[in-house]
Amino acid sequence: MPRLLVPDTYHPMLQFRYWVTTSKLPGAQFYAKSAAEPTAQGNPVTVEYINSYFKVKGKLRWDSITLSCYQFEGITTQELWAYLQQHQAVDSATDTYAPVYKHDMQLMQLAPDETPIGTWKLVGAFFESVNWGSRDRGTDDVTTCEITISYDYALFS
Repeated sequence: MPRLLVPDTYHPMLQFRYWVTTSKLPGAQFYAKSAAEPTAQGNPVTVEYINSYFKVKGKLRWDSITLSCYQFEGITTQELWAYLQQHQAVDSATDTYAPVYKHDMQLMQLAPDETPIGTWKLVGAFFESVNWGSRDRGTDDVTTCEITISYDYALFS
């Protein structure tokens, strides 16, 4: 069987090689345990015409993504809490405007030497929900938190 790809030139992207960064937490990289890549839906619209119909693409909608992040002592919880305070001052229940809490996030796919080979840029991102996980004395697993991120649209470069 002929070989279509030259192994020295083409390398498969591996799921575990990625970083997540954000413009709102400078210098912070989420060492996410797992991250979904962006998903877009065209939502077709049916147009009826006499005795038939045809379909056209509707508005493009971007689905929220979920990150599962390891919690590191003194870092993860404090950074996420500081960012959530930009959405709302919890102690006074004062909401802020979108330009304060919306930001751009990058989901970078990495080569074996950790250089980016592709980047999803989530424009207008904000945390839809944060779940700080749970505690259990019966296990020695690393604590994780789940972050659901909404965004306006995504760009790939």
